[in-house]
Amino acid sequence: MQQKMILPPAWIGILGGGQLGMMLATVAKQFGYNVAILEPDLNCPAARLADRHIATSYTDPDGLHQLAELCAVVTTEFENVPATSIEQIAQITAVYPTAKAIKIAQNRIAEKNFFQQVGLKTAQFAAINSLDDCNSVPEELFPAILKTTTLGYDGKGQVTVSNQAELQSAYSTLGAVECILEQKVQLAKEVSIIVARNCQGVSSFPLIENQHRNGILDISYIPANVTQDIQQQASVAAINLVNQLEYVGLLTIEFFITQDNQLLVNEIAPRPHNSGHITLESTITSQYEQQLRAICGLSLGSTALKQAGAMLNLLGDVWLDPEINPNQILLDSFPDAKFHCYGKNVAKLGRKMGHISLTDSDQSQLVTRIQALKFKLNLN
Repeated sequence: MQQKMILPPAWIGILGGGQLGMMLATVAKQFGYNVAILEPDLNCPAARLADRHIATSYTDPDGLHQLAELCAVVTTEFENVPATSIEQIAQITAVYPTAKAIKIAQNRIAEKNFFQQVGLKTAQFAAINSLDDCNSVPEELFPAILKTTTLGYDGKGQVTVSNQAELQSAYSTLGAVECILEQKVQLAKEVSIIVARNCQGVSSFPLIENQHRNGILDISYIPANVTQDIQQQASVAAINLVNQLEYVGLLTIEFFITQDNQLLVNEIAPRPHNSGHITLESTITSQYEQQLRAICGLSLGSTALKQAGAMLNLLGDVWLDPEINPNQILLDSFPDAKFHCYGKNVAKLGRKMGHISLTDSDQSQLVTRIQALKFKLNLN
């Protein structure tokens, strides 16, 4: 693999200015790099840290050209940047992930087909592109979840169906766009693993256990409470996947663990992950530092666990509750908690506004402490 080593004070470019970009920018500044972001929102979280803010759309040729000419390397903080924009940047400077990886991650059908090509197990699925496709789905595939193949996240663009009639209705509700029907699995747990790869090597983090609320990540625990065999399977799958993709950068793989202890790949995110926030406190190297090291061709950092950790997502619901003050609750009841506020100007229901991390040498205490915090925040 050919990759140029990039050292400070070179410019690092980030497509996107949300909280993931903000935390990557924080690490980059600590290392002595300059940071440029391309993001249309002038008040985005990363804007407060960037040395240069190119406030254009992700498809604006002039903006993309400015970013590429300025930066020694460009990366992304979300996967829905058009692949054509990645290709334009790649004509001028290094960009990771590549357009190939972005295209796979942006389309659930392409993603599932790729998983199977590299020997990874998935839930059963079928492509749905017409009402005829709905009528041809075998009964044994139900119950299932109908998802749009592109742009869905945090439970958006998804409908649970139990038969062909419900499938037809859901397909119409979703706008009769290209969809994928995925069989519902007998779920025991949802987990994710973060892996980095560059010219220096490959390294994965401990497996993270995730709990969702209304389709949005609620709590993450590291390490996941799973068998050593499951941890090993996930790590081998992650390393195999990034090697097959010839990937450079940081990638997250989400898995289902079934009730009969099978590990099924759900989806990938070619970027830092919401569940990986806990690495800021719990592992020697955070996911953001590892992303920076990976794209700059530096040696990858240790992902060894310092302490078990738990992360609670804070949505706009908390800020909109007149009886709740997140800051005061932390000061009064959890002085050792780490509070991360993303600096978004407007709180909305379901919008990720921040998170709280806890660490403990006794992993069982984390569950108790997180549940107590949720009670204080009226989130139970």
